[in-house]
Amino acid sequence: MRNSIAIAKKELYLYFTTPIAYVAFFATSFIGAWFFLSLTSSFQRQSMQFMQFQAPQMLERMNLTDMVAAPLLINMGLILTFVIPFLSMRLFSEERRQKTMELLMTAPVRSSEIVFGKYLSALVVLAVVIGIVSAFPALLSIFGSGGGGSAIEWQTVGAGLTGLFLCGAAFLAIGLFVSSLTDSQVVAALITFFVLLLTWMISWKAAEAEGVWRDVILHASSVTHLVQFARGVVDLSDVVYFLSVIALGLFLTHRAVESRRWA
Repeated sequence: MRNSIAIAKKELYLYFTTPIAYVAFFATSFIGAWFFLSLTSSFQRQSMQFMQFQAPQMLERMNLTDMVAAPLLINMGLILTFVIPFLSMRLFSEERRQKTMELLMTAPVRSSEIVFGKYLSALVVLAVVIGIVSAFPALLSIFGSGGGGSAIEWQTVGAGLTGLFLCGAAFLAIGLFVSSLTDSQVVAALITFFVLLLTWMISWKAAEAEGVWRDVILHASSVTHLVQFARGVVDLSDVVYFLSVIALGLFLTHRAVESRRWA
């Protein structure tokens, strides 16, 4: 564990002394703010329309959690398909390109410690990204309460943020594995982006499928499981899905790194 933490510290230093982490933070803040303003504007327009047509029953059904916070978290899951490839692309590809992977392999460090250390550093950056996203529901809670209590159901939002973190962690495990296969950061980023986008878009085919195939497609889709979290539903199958992707990604990365040790 000590070796993994040392590797994680080294990777974090590289993250924050290069533009990679800051680009990820800026992209998350900028695109998140755009989605946030769009959703709040839509909520405000609908509220004004219901007030104009004197529909108090419809107004009572409207809430910021379901109409702003939940859609925001789901949209940020899509943004992670763009952000994660840039966070994971250099973790092993840079080592291979600079020929420092051989030095790392000859050091008294196990392959599992190398993989876990690099993955841990990326998780720390991901946690900061999720922290940035959580600022938007916090703004709703502060300025949308109107003195009558919190405007946000934090239990639902907390479940959504947890799901978003698990989704990002699963995406990172995939990106880490892809990065271990090539010495080109660009290739690693493009392949990772393609795979992550595929896991997101595959749910679109569910409408055309029936029976078992429809269930298989929906289960394989990352957005299906994230939507459940965003609704405040923490289902064991959704947790198992993300943890399984993480375990598989780390296992394949470990095998790829270990194969280089004996190559």
